[in-house]
Amino acid sequence: MSHRKIKVLIVEDTAVAQKLLKGLIDSDERFELVGIAENGKQSIDFVKKYSPDVISMDILMPIMDGVEATRLIMQDYPTPVVIVSSFYQTSEVDMAMKVLDAGAVTILPRPFGPGHAQFEKTAKRYLNTLKMMSEIKVVRRKIGHNTHPTPLKRVENPLISKPAELKRIQAITIGASAGGPQGLSTIVSTLPIDLPVPIFLVQHIDANFAEGFAAWLNTMSAIPVKIAENGEKALPGHIYLPPGDHHLLVKKDGVMAITKDAQEKGLRPSVDLLFKSIGEVYGNNVIAVLLSGMGKDGAEQLKKLHEKGAFTIAQEESSCLVYGMPGEAVKLGAVNKILRPENIVKEIVNLIDKL
Repeated sequence: MSHRKIKVLIVEDTAVAQKLLKGLIDSDERFELVGIAENGKQSIDFVKKYSPDVISMDILMPIMDGVEATRLIMQDYPTPVVIVSSFYQTSEVDMAMKVLDAGAVTILPRPFGPGHAQFEKTAKRYLNTLKMMSEIKVVRRKIGHNTHPTPLKRVENPLISKPAELKRIQAITIGASAGGPQGLSTIVSTLPIDLPVPIFLVQHIDANFAEGFAAWLNTMSAIPVKIAENGEKALPGHIYLPPGDHHLLVKKDGVMAITKDAQEKGLRPSVDLLFKSIGEVYGNNVIAVLLSGMGKDGAEQLKKLHEKGAFTIAQEESSCLVYGMPGEAVKLGAVNKILRPENIVKEIVNLIDKL
């Protein structure tokens, strides 16, 4: 069995943060630190030279920031990029979302330094995140400088399986993880303003960035995007997300429950739990979508929705940053169609118009 160390590149412009992150990586025998780049431009040279397994990337840096560096790395040298940020102000959170849209796999707060009460906890989380993200296979992102490129003229996958007879669509539900923000930004920016049903969404994201993520989606959506409240009744033409580190469930009559129940397979929020509750309330009168993400969350319950007769969609492989979740759904035979994000909204509108 191979015990090759995981090669890590740190991209960070401040000496204090460099020292902290270097110390953490050097203290863990799973890792080998291959270099410390002081700005985004230098990081690209280091990626080319050292071929790291994972990159710890700051956002605000001189010469080239983390957004542009991530975009160019994912275009030319696809490597898992973990955004490590100490910023929570609105402008910096917006930048963090742009880095996710450019192809970063996840974002987390910078660990606290030695002596802080949360040092051990945040250090462990940082190191375990690097380990986990180093194992995923990311795909090349030919996206240039345009966040929403002109849709490619491409033949979509044919209908995989014919759905049962839908009476009417009462809800749309979406699950996403690593790479999800890219697809979601394309989807929400093209949703019609008169969408007659609510959308329930779970995106795996660090709890500190959940509100910023909802605000970011809101800037590009014609319909409101909001953090759901416990006991709130879902309205048509609204997109609902759970608060950070909470599950989102849908109860009778579209009333939402926000819970901090135990993690489901290590995840909170859980796509599976959302999909399960959706099936119990709406039966087959649902469109369910599984976007880019690592692991299997959502695939099992997407299959159950499919078996009920709901219309199920998985994101097409070449458009995914990480094909884990949608790939698992396809493998399980859980989907009616496999589509690129720019065509998912077209399919949704077509289905609603037909009923």
